[in-house]
Amino acid sequence: MPKRRDFLTSLTLAAATIAFDRDEASAETSSRAWDTAWIDSLAKAKYRVVFNGSDIADGAALDYTSTFFDHFHEVHDTPDVDTRPVIVFRRLGTVMALNDAMWDRYAIGVDRKVDDPITKVPARRNPFWSAPAGDRHAATSIQSLQKRGLICLACNVSLMSMGYSFGQKTGRDAAEVAKELRENLVPGAIVVPSGIFALIRAQNAGCAFMQGT
Repeated sequence: MPKRRDFLTSLTLAAATIAFDRDEASAETSSRAWDTAWIDSLAKAKYRVVFNGSDIADGAALDYTSTFFDHFHEVHDTPDVDTRPVIVFRRLGTVMALNDAMWDRYAIGVDRKVDDPITKVPARRNPFWSAPAGDRHAATSIQSLQKRGLICLACNVSLMSMGYSFGQKTGRDAAEVAKELRENLVPGAIVVPSGIFALIRAQNAGCAFMQGT
């Protein structure tokens, strides 16, 4: 009986802890107004696609996005306004949505073995964000593709996970680091509750689904 009583007590305490954590997460979520304007903007385009950017994969999702724009223009003579791509940066691909300051501060290029195509050493900036005019990567940079209509979404679940790992690495509070990451995305990127949410809502809005890796 004592063992059973101890077990039930532990179970009650565990349930209370889970409930508290869930309430805290709900309070945080309810205080943040999620930007869903990107969903409505998809309706304005004739052709729509969402890429699952779950890994860096040498920037494959960006290459696919550029191909989408160019080949639909070649075949259907579409202006960019009629072709609307979405990239959901999630899991290992989420770092592609972080700005140069975060890549430098947390040595992302070193950890993820991503070289800067200009310096040829581990990147201390986000090499997927921009490239100099005339560089072969310029047309497939996030910055260039956004000008053509690319929608960039960043998974909040992944940002929180990175907050934990970067926090452990630097001895900082995980929630504080996750907040910093959300505030330091590349310009124009939108935080979504999860990558799964974004992939589903994009398809609900008429996007074809493509792997981005």
